[in-house]
Amino acid sequence: MDGLRAIAALGVLWIHCWASYGAPRFAVKGFDITSVLALGGNGVDLFFVISGFCMYYFYVRNKTFNYADFGRFIKQRWIRLSPAFYSACVVYIGIRLYDNPSFNLTKSAVSSLFYLNGIFYEYTPQSILWSLTAEWQFYLIVPFLLIYQNRVGFAWVFGTIGLIILFLAVISVLLLKSKSDLLTNQIIFRYFQFMWGILAARLILVFPQYHLKYRPLIFLGFVLITYVGRICISNSVLNLSVHYYNLFKLLGFSIMGLGFSGILYLTLTSQRLLKVLLGNALISFIGRVSFSFYLWHALVHAIIGTYLIKKFGNGAGIIVPVINFTVSTIVLIPLSTLSFRLLEKPFMARKPNK
Repeated sequence: MDGLRAIAALGVLWIHCWASYGAPRFAVKGFDITSVLALGGNGVDLFFVISGFCMYYFYVRNKTFNYADFGRFIKQRWIRLSPAFYSACVVYIGIRLYDNPSFNLTKSAVSSLFYLNGIFYEYTPQSILWSLTAEWQFYLIVPFLLIYQNRVGFAWVFGTIGLIILFLAVISVLLLKSKSDLLTNQIIFRYFQFMWGILAARLILVFPQYHLKYRPLIFLGFVLITYVGRICISNSVLNLSVHYYNLFKLLGFSIMGLGFSGILYLTLTSQRLLKVLLGNALISFIGRVSFSFYLWHALVHAIIGTYLIKKFGNGAGIIVPVINFTVSTIVLIPLSTLSFRLLEKPFMARKPNK
């Protein structure tokens, strides 16, 4: 799990380093390596799948989860995330005010206080914070699954929630057309990524000893599914429709979630190769501090990138993003460790199902 979190965090860092230099291409014998590495831009999508898995897997063991537990669940999540999140917001707001003294401090602070950065984009102090809005929207939904699965059955409530959200997403595109862009980072478009994570957790809980044959082929199949999802949100596909292109985004997000959930399931149930690749000490450690890594990576890569642009300019090709990524990772590991120990670890619930 921590290994996958690390891959997601490093992928997000890479895509931002790469994009900040105009997304330069790099090919070997005609094969464009950067087009493969661009999948790192979907690290947030992988984070959503992992979040869906964790919220179901660790809380479902409480067979008596009811409405009285709803408030405790929300409180635990707020305590767990807020110290690090608010600290990052304070820093990013300070930077925005330094760059633009007319930046609306009050509205930015209020939207950040209630995790609304993904809704009020004009007031967000840093664009990467949008994902926390979708995350919190999911937190308001998952308790209903935990409550009602013991009353009416997992399949019924799981399917009902999914169909309701799918209906809302499709209707929003049909009615709003291009204006539905404002919703594509909200839960009605992103829920299915969380949903596939929930399903992966359910499979592990129900069939903990199930052994798959042809595991490497199945793994490659899920990697292919993930790339198909990414293709669905590429400009070449979105341009197929003038008004309803966000239906392709909905499809792409959902397919990517399926691919990532399959990779997650295979990773967690693997005893060999995947554990070697994703279970080593360094990768696991980065995954453990991945929330702080994500929160601070925008600051670190921007500072390092500013220096590199002054030194090398914008025409240095792929080498400058690689340097930025490498140096940023080196800086972020101790910074994220400090942030984790001071702003995360003291607030982590030891037993989330209690």
